[in-house]
Amino acid sequence: MRPLKRISPVHFILPAHALRRYVSTYYFFDFKSDRGELEDLLHPEWASVHYTVSGSSRGSIVGEPPLLTPDVNLTGPTGKAARIFFEELRLIGIGLLPLGWYRLVGCPAERWANKVGELETVPEFSLFQKIWTELKGLNDPQEIAALFDRMLSAQITIADPLEVEIENIHEALANPDISSVADLANVAGIGQQRLERLSRRVFGFPPKRLLRRQRFLRTLGSVMMDPELKWSAALDDQYFDQAHFNRDFQEFMGMSPGQYLAMPRPISIAATLARAEHVGHPLQALQGPGLSDNH
Repeated sequence: MRPLKRISPVHFILPAHALRRYVSTYYFFDFKSDRGELEDLLHPEWASVHYTVSGSSRGSIVGEPPLLTPDVNLTGPTGKAARIFFEELRLIGIGLLPLGWYRLVGCPAERWANKVGELETVPEFSLFQKIWTELKGLNDPQEIAALFDRMLSAQITIADPLEVEIENIHEALANPDISSVADLANVAGIGQQRLERLSRRVFGFPPKRLLRRQRFLRTLGSVMMDPELKWSAALDDQYFDQAHFNRDFQEFMGMSPGQYLAMPRPISIAATLARAEHVGHPLQALQGPGLSDNH
């Protein structure tokens, strides 16, 4: 692939308006360390596709040993943080919303939850392998985004009646007032058994786990946007107290809140700030099923 046109360390481009129900953003990372290997901790999120232009990385879900990351891969939805180690990493990504997983990948999301698959070895990822083949001749982010728009749009030509249910669930998950599976099912307008099946199939996790992840990320996102904000002041309304949040933090991130804030976090800090500025949401998993016309 030709050298990627130099960009800021993190750059986001929104997909075509018709694709925003399916794709959160296209993003471009350009990091190079001058002091050896760096470490970061990437928060839980929906699925994403990664094309490495140069450099390499190692990574794993917290609690597992780090392994070399495939240069071109699809990461399923994550329910825990992912560790990443790198010295140089120039990468192009596509963020997939749950509806995007359903229409563009299609296999059960639960199968790929907290897992990374190499594009060329997984038949369900063939669309993104084809995109990689076309991508190799491009180096301008705007041209790359246009290619993504064209190839992804070509896969979504016929309406699917299940889209409405999926978006209703996603909309309810993004609502901070929803605190129980019963409320989630009621607001989404479906029965709890069907909610359970669709949550695993399209979102990757049971609904109770998804609700826990959302309340955790709402708190995490607030502190990531304002490092001076104390955890106690940022706590989501659904937490009983600081100890309740601390237990969630240890489970989702594999460390304490204090240990997390002490980390350099070069990718996650830059990405959160840039995403909030250009997209309007600091974290992908906090984004609803479609952006407004203002973004």
